Amino acid sequence: MPEILFPSRIALGRAFCNRESEREMLVQNVQQIRHTLIISPRRYGKTSLALQAISESKVPYAYINFFNALRDEDVAKKFVGGFSSLLTTLMPASQKALKSLAAVLANTQVSLEVKGVGASFSVKPTSEGPLETVQHLLADIEKLLEAENKKAVIFLDEFQDIVKTEMSDLLQAELRDFAQRTQRLTFIISGSHRHMLNKIFDDRSKPFYKLCDRINLQRIKSADYTAFIQKHAKSQWKKPLALEVINEILQLTENHPYYVNKICAKLWNLDRLPTKTDVDLSWILLGEEEYDSVVNDISLLSKNQRLVLQALSQRDYLQEPNSISMIQELKMAHSSISQALEALLKNDFIENTAQGYRVVDPLIKYVLNKAA
Repeated sequence: MPEILFPSRIALGRAFCNRESEREMLVQNVQQIRHTLIISPRRYGKTSLALQAISESKVPYAYINFFNALRDEDVAKKFVGGFSSLLTTLMPASQKALKSLAAVLANTQVSLEVKGVGASFSVKPTSEGPLETVQHLLADIEKLLEAENKKAVIFLDEFQDIVKTEMSDLLQAELRDFAQRTQRLTFIISGSHRHMLNKIFDDRSKPFYKLCDRINLQRIKSADYTAFIQKHAKSQWKKPLALEVINEILQLTENHPYYVNKICAKLWNLDRLPTKTDVDLSWILLGEEEYDSVVNDISLLSKNQRLVLQALSQRDYLQEPNSISMIQELKMAHSSISQALEALLKNDFIENTAQGYRVVDPLIKYVLNKAA
């Protein structure tokens, strides 16, 4: 099976681009049992960064994705699945290991499942309630890691969804208490909704306040992308790409990791060196492919929010959205513009940078400008 150098989702190994300082920080934090929150707009590569750093740290891990875990029992089930996978990476799945686990784990029943040529551990908690299940699983993880003299990582992805559960506050308090006491387990936390994550981690009244080191993931710099793309171009076609080709890729995608990979994946299907025209055609094709998705996202916005988003899409950055010229252009009151901006920020359609407000998704800009 050919290697995928520009994947749409998780990029690891040769497909992973740069993020050197962030990777180094994460690896060090894993070794030092320091917990980390990774925060950024959607599709910036948070999951790829975490998994790449964990791989480089050579520490066993469990990946728990809380997407759509809207009930207490859903969250507990996710933890059970994560604990099962962690056991299988910590110890060889054998009858001998099963006996060792039974002697260590006080709150968990473990069985051995054999499927084909492989085997894995399956976990059944003895606790009845969801919160108690999580409490006991964490206690057993710590006890097992101590018995095996090992460290481990639990990567909690789409973490903002636990806020929707009834036991959210109690669960956050339990996780914080454990995170402060553990000597063996590191939490890496991320999610796709920055506004909700900020509420969890920046509110002084919430359990996770000041618990984690933070990585605010930015777009990859042009120089790093250029070196990365050229390396794979030389491997693919034995020649470097013309700089105007790379510049066109980065200009159209605005260095957005998801779209850089999307465009390059199309270009790398060619049996010759791509040209600037190939880049432009690939971007147009991508716009057609993603059009319905973009329209569906925009259709959820109010009229004022769409008008403000349209105005921002016509600019690289906007420093003074409430200026007299913008009020006149939009024919909206100062308060209406402010409310629209707040809603767009909350839902990650735009972000406020040192240069000013900008649209997060370059394809939304493209679609809106094409429709104007």
